[in-house]
Amino acid sequence: MLNVEEFVCPELQLAPCHIKEAVRTLLHTIVVVRSIGGQRPVEPSPVSSEVLDLTYMRTDESEVEEELELRVQQFAELFEKDLANAGRAQLVCSFYTTKSRKQSIWNMLVGGDERIVFEQWRLPVIVQPMRRYPNPADNLKEEANVQTATSQQVQQALHFVIGKANAKVDHLPPPPQAQATYKFDVHFASMDGRSLGGLASSCGSATGSGPPPA
Repeated sequence: MLNVEEFVCPELQLAPCHIKEAVRTLLHTIVVVRSIGGQRPVEPSPVSSEVLDLTYMRTDESEVEEELELRVQQFAELFEKDLANAGRAQLVCSFYTTKSRKQSIWNMLVGGDERIVFEQWRLPVIVQPMRRYPNPADNLKEEANVQTATSQQVQQALHFVIGKANAKVDHLPPPPQAQATYKFDVHFASMDGRSLGGLASSCGSATGSGPPPA
């Protein structure tokens, strides 16, 4: 895509039990840092993770929050149902604006407004199952070590997101007026960019509707 600012987050190597929480913290943070419009300022709430040793920000717009939680659940299911490519997949969040299409027979058939993507975030995830030992005490130690390592990985990725979002703002269009957050789509892809089945989807009424951009 032309004229799209693209950010690829540091690759996350996660145990299956940490995929949902790790992606949740990053996706919510990405949306919060691009919530700069609307009739009132967004008041994101700091949330302490129930799984990882970190705090992150969540939007106070309930419809957006529900939509993000749905996408997080669907992304985790890619790995649970073994739909990811060899335990590897990307969550892709694309921010876009819309403009009316020129009148033509083709556009009458296509319908709707044209989407113009201006920013895209990619979260690459690789599943790394935890090692298991005959001794329960060793298993507990392994779980604690993995949790600590995962918290550090995600914290570094959060710093990446916040740093890039603050440093790269010249490409942003004027803030939206109807809602705080720019319109966005969330879909899933393999590491080489191919779409992963029917789980690719877009956000609801608060953020726009329709299939994800190609």
